[in-house]
Amino acid sequence: MYDERDVQLLDSREEIAKVDPSGMTRLVEGLPEQWLEAEAIARKAELGKLATPERVVVLGMGGSAIGGDFLRSLLETKVKVPIFVNRSYALPAFVDERTLVVASSYSGNTEETLIACEAAKARGAAIAAITTGGELARRAQAEGWPLIRLPGGLPPRAAIGYSFVPLLVLMERVGVCPPVAADLAEAHRVLVSLRERYNPDVPTEKNKAKQIALAFKGKLPLIYGSEGWKGAAAYRWKTQINENSKAPAVWNAFPELNHNETVGWETPPEVTRSFEVVVLRDKRDLDRIQTRIEVTTREIMEGAVSGITELWAEGESEVARLFSLVYPGDWVSLYLALAYRIDPTPVKMIDLLKNRLASA
Repeated sequence: MYDERDVQLLDSREEIAKVDPSGMTRLVEGLPEQWLEAEAIARKAELGKLATPERVVVLGMGGSAIGGDFLRSLLETKVKVPIFVNRSYALPAFVDERTLVVASSYSGNTEETLIACEAAKARGAAIAAITTGGELARRAQAEGWPLIRLPGGLPPRAAIGYSFVPLLVLMERVGVCPPVAADLAEAHRVLVSLRERYNPDVPTEKNKAKQIALAFKGKLPLIYGSEGWKGAAAYRWKTQINENSKAPAVWNAFPELNHNETVGWETPPEVTRSFEVVVLRDKRDLDRIQTRIEVTTREIMEGAVSGITELWAEGESEVARLFSLVYPGDWVSLYLALAYRIDPTPVKMIDLLKNRLASA
């Protein structure tokens, strides 16, 4: 079923190290420890006089913004304070002195975030910074903004624990959401359990992440979630495949996709045969969502695509269930890069764009 050479590579840490000299494997394995450290850092940070805001805006791009997506999708149906993720140079018109603006930039030098942060300052918004340093940390210290300083040295996409956990703890500390320590502890246990199942020492025949990666090889990965945090998890899978695997991928979410994308499956099957589908599922989804997924995958897509795999959320809290779907995607994107014999860490196209912008 799989190319034996790919299986031998994925099942050998020695061979993996040859393709992964920058150590992305180590970074993916380290998420459970990063998770604990991120909470400790966030709880120790000085917040000054931050009050409960009327609204929250998270500024960020790429790997620094996905934590905001997770935060919004987890809390939007549970708290009365609206949360908005801003991936832009410009700010929404509603940002004012009653808004908490959280500037999240792992490097501290993301130009979109810095420019939007200055606009927030001009409007009198309360500002907090989450970063490793750079210009954002310098401005936070100069202005007296609360600063949650993170350890450096990681690609932002490998710092998802640092990007998400401090945001959630910050929301607790400013009174936006109830206490989250128990949810974070459960999520950590789930991450450890998943690492035990998906790490390189678990052979391909027993390792679902390796199996999905090999099914993706040479195909177009299509990741479906459902409304809320399942959709955010699907988007994370897509971006991880883009950056780690250097490959295209597509994502969408139920029920919205049933009002447009579903019609695209009327195309001749020779077009869709190159699609390999993963559906991220949760047993607590509404019955109507479950029915939509069943009909779409079994009556519309099945037989028209290369294959369909379902992954089910684990855990009790929504934080744990979210990351039970997120973490497998990190492993899959790593193994897909290795199967393509590509070093997962460098992002040459992004570096090229940044250099061109710097010289413009």
